[in-house]
Amino acid sequence: MNTTTIDADIVQEGWKVLVAKLGLQKATQFVVLLERGKGDSVKEINDYWGNANINEIYSRIEDWKTKPKI
Repeated sequence: MNTTTIDADIVQEGWKVLVAKLGLQKATQFVVLLERGKGDSVKEINDYWGNANINEIYSRIEDWKTKPKI
């Protein structure tokens, strides 16, 4: 089993626990609060992708997906 599968299993199990304890609505709110982060996400996205067009972004993501995970 690779780490991606393990990570997915943990996320799935965690989500089930959250929903069981909090209910779907509160579990969703909890996750959204965790994902908010700090700072200006629009600026961070722009800094990361720069002036890349959709084809360049797609290509970079596909390249990333095919790299072996450590």
